[in-house]
Order: sequence, then C-alpha cells, then structure tokens
Amino acid sequence: MKTTLPVLLLCSLFAISGCNIVNPKEEIPTYIQIDSVQLISDAPATHGSVSQKITDVWVYYNLQLLGAYELPARVPVLAAGKGQLQVIAGIWDNGLSGTRAKYPFMTVDTFSFDSKPAETVFHTPQFKYRTNNTPPITYFVEGFEQGNSFTKRNGDTTFTKTNNPAEVYEESWASKVELHDTVNTFESITTQDFLLPPNKECYMELNYKSDIPFMVRVEMLYQSTYLTSDVIGLNSKDGWTKVYINLKGFASTYQNAKFKIILKGELPDGSSSSKTIIDNFKILYYN
Repeated sequence: MKTTLPVLLLCSLFAISGCNIVNPKEEIPTYIQIDSVQLISDAPATHGSVSQKITDVWVYYNLQLLGAYELPARVPVLAAGKGQLQVIAGIWDNGLSGTRAKYPFMTVDTFSFDSKPAETVFHTPQFKYRTNNTPPITYFVEGFEQGNSFTKRNGDTTFTKTNNPAEVYEESWASKVELHDTVNTFESITTQDFLLPPNKECYMELNYKSDIPFMVRVEMLYQSTYLTSDVIGLNSKDGWTKVYINLKGFASTYQNAKFKIILKGELPDGSSSSKTIIDNFKILYYN
C-alpha cells in the first residue's frame, strides 16, 4: 500500500498533463471586415468607366492564401503582432455565380494591420486597372460618348445611340435596340475586330439592362474562313448590371484569328415590345 499512492499520484499528474497536450490553448483570430470595395483609375481615358461588379475577395495573409470570400466578408486571421493582407478582386466568370475567379486586370490591394485577437478591423480594399505591365494590356473601350462600335449584321434592326437620361448608365450616352411586332430581331456586330493572343487572359466587360434575354457570340476569321460561335446567353435584367465574359478559351482554340463580338436577340412569343440597352463595352487582354 505504501507504493500505491505515489503511483496513483504520478498517473494523475500524467493525466492532467496529457489533457493540456491533447487540448492545447486555441489561438484567437483577428477579424478583418470587408463590406465593400472601390475601383479607381489613374488613366480614365485608357480604362474607361470604373463601374464594377466585384462579388468576392481572394485574401492572402503574408502571401499565404486564406480563401475566397463573398462580399460582405468577415475574414478570421491568426496573426501575431503586425500582419499584412493581400486582397485580389473576384468576379463571377461569364456572369455565373458557380464560376468565381480572380480578375486579372486589377491591381492587388495591400493592407497592413496590428493583430487584435477577438476584435474586428474594418478595411475597404481599393483596386485599380493595371497599367504599365509586362506584358502590356490592350484596352478597347466604347462608352458611346463619341461613336457607336456596333452595326447591323443580320436581323431587323441594330443598336443606336441614346442620350435619354432614363436610358443612360453614366455620362451622357448609351446604346439601345428596341423590338416590337414588326421589328422583332436584332443581330449587331462590332465594327472593329480584335487579334486576341492565345493562352493569355482576355475578357469582355459590359453594362446592360434588357427586357429580354440575348446572346453574346463571336465571329472569327480563322484560316481564311468565317466562323461563329455562341459564348453565353445573358438573362433579362430590369436594372443595370455588369458582366465579365471570358474569351481566353476562344483565343486559344482559334489561334491568330480575328474576332468580332456579336449581340443577338429576338422578341419572345407573347411579348409586344422590348428594349435592350448597353453601356461601357470593353475588351481587355494581355499582349
């Protein structure tokens, strides 16, 4: 019996120590709250509108990925002392919520902070369109302030400029197409073609609102032959929305082709009229 108590006591001490090893003290994160973001431009003549639909942020802590977060985002960060976040703008690729992607033409927002375990630090990332890059970026911008880069390809009508304040997204002009019972289709094509480099990032940006769904297509002059292909169908929208359409796959499949963008729609059965309005059409790609 004299040896039993020390042995039991020793076992108890190991048991207590073992609990601390199995259940170590949990670290408490600092929370970074990102409710919204800003997009600015230091070269508006080159970049055009700074309208944006940044839906997500891809967050890195000291260059290590923490994850992609839908806005508004509350990001837990296990930090000690000073830390630095890198925030990348995220979009819905081709306007689809299931295909989220980092947008390659915007700069990274860098944010330094002091860790405050269990507390919340508020931050509004600020992004810019990239400039002076290697390789450089080509920006084609049509805001309809000076001209109209779309003309009739087929169908009954095409986009024409409007300066009706109720029909313009920003500034003074936009472009619209109206359908009714005797004019019930449109198919419009860009007057300019684009030589999109293969295997490099390439996007189309567009602000639009429309009573009807319509199709975005590409026409390609590939090896002396004209080809057309559907890119994506856009849903009707009562209010203005922004879409980012990924063209990289087409440029890589049809290398060295010349591309034009087509917008095509028709009046649905049962509808007597419709209006489709577009603004801030852009093509962006790395050279």
